[in-house]
Amino acid sequence: MELFADDWTAAISTTFALMAVSSVIAITIGIPAAACAVILRQSCLPATRGGGIDRLRRMLVTTWFMAMLFSIATPLIMHAAVWESTAGKFGWLMKTMTGGNLLWVGWIHGVHGAAIVATATFWATRNIAPEVIQHAELDFGKTSAWFRVRLPIARPWVLASIVIVWLLAATEMSIADLHSVRTVADQFYLFYALDPNATAITVTTWLPLIVGGIPAFVWMRLRKKRLRIAGKIDGHENRGTQHSLSFDGQPTRPLTVIASTLGVLTSMIVCQGAIVAGLIVQSGHLVRVENGKPIASWSVSACVHALGNAPSMFAREYVWTLQLALFTALAVTPLAWVLARWGRGHAKTGWLVDCAMTMLFLIPGPIVAMAVVKFFASGIPFGEMLATQTLIPTICSVGIRSLVIAYVLLRVGYEQISQPIWQSSQLDGNTLTRLFRIEIPLVWPTALAAFIVAAVVASGDVPAALAVLPPGVTTVGTRLFGLLHSGSRYHEASLAFWYLVAIIALSWVAWRVAAKNLSR
Repeated sequence: MELFADDWTAAISTTFALMAVSSVIAITIGIPAAACAVILRQSCLPATRGGGIDRLRRMLVTTWFMAMLFSIATPLIMHAAVWESTAGKFGWLMKTMTGGNLLWVGWIHGVHGAAIVATATFWATRNIAPEVIQHAELDFGKTSAWFRVRLPIARPWVLASIVIVWLLAATEMSIADLHSVRTVADQFYLFYALDPNATAITVTTWLPLIVGGIPAFVWMRLRKKRLRIAGKIDGHENRGTQHSLSFDGQPTRPLTVIASTLGVLTSMIVCQGAIVAGLIVQSGHLVRVENGKPIASWSVSACVHALGNAPSMFAREYVWTLQLALFTALAVTPLAWVLARWGRGHAKTGWLVDCAMTMLFLIPGPIVAMAVVKFFASGIPFGEMLATQTLIPTICSVGIRSLVIAYVLLRVGYEQISQPIWQSSQLDGNTLTRLFRIEIPLVWPTALAAFIVAAVVASGDVPAALAVLPPGVTTVGTRLFGLLHSGSRYHEASLAFWYLVAIIALSWVAWRVAAKNLSR
């Protein structure tokens, strides 16, 4: 064990291998899914009475986009719980996964990453000047134009999304630890979280920081550009751009529509549908042994019983998770708002804050937790009392990535304020007047969305919470982490189900309120 703990070369190579596997899976699923969604969105179908088919088409694309956002918002520990319930060693597709399976860990990261890649690709390939799309489609047709013209133009956004997948694979340790895949972050958590040394800290931090130089370079290229919203996020195009999506007036070939529809549905099933289905099936999954052979079955009554008992059985976990999520969001959202406003008013300062937020995001959770533990144990007044009797250290630890996510959303919200409005507001009254009369009415939907998303991120940040939770406090994420290690499959599925319901509800609210601001 000690020899392996000191073998950082193996951990580094495993981390790079996991990054490669995750990104390949994310690209393989995400880019075709985005292509199908865009092509289906711009398809021109034969007219029908009442336009029912056309409305169904738009509704399907909107549902797909929401499903991708929900998959991104779902914490990785939930993805682990879902796929363990579905195809793990105790799942209803028994013996698909085995310990130390790098491909299995890469699959979980890759499915989550596929939603990131698909959303970024969909967003970027739709927000291209209409005249460019028209000329490309005249020359190549809708499908070929997407791959030969629109996708290359959107390459910086696609690259940025892939790098995010790399960074999550390099810094998130809960999934790797569950399946005994020793990445750098997991090795630090196992052997050095409570007794770190300079080598361990350096090796654990330098890898994501080096990889993070790529998104910094992408940002340098993109920061001078302003993303122009081509239409409403909910699927209804603005009048000025609607003609560009079906300018030829000719119905799209049925085979193209069918293929795009199947692609959209398949990606929804893999990235989001499997999450719900896996937990429901596992909650009622029964295994009995007859003549030495395991026989699996599914019972509706067992499923209802397991799901019905979960709220009372795990009441403490739900309550602690709610408190941690709420207080963390209350702490980080105002700070994120201040930083986003500051960045909007001063371009150079905004770029520096963007870089700082990127660096914070790159710090692995175990490193953050270790730093928080050391700080409260350093002899500061009331440090021991705060660490053992309050959630303040935990809020500090999980609040790092929540702050970054809230800042990004608010930064986008402030960028949607047009330059003429922003400049004219600088001439009207003092700072407080501009804040309450102009900025808050325009940005509050994004701020509310940032608050909700920050709460969701904080609730599932297992790597940053494990080492700093006070004695006797267990969140849903950390309890799932323990149940997955112990193989308690029925309890794990029922606990995760209601947590997922809460995440979906909160994510839907965040999407609705943010869409009102971004589609104005």
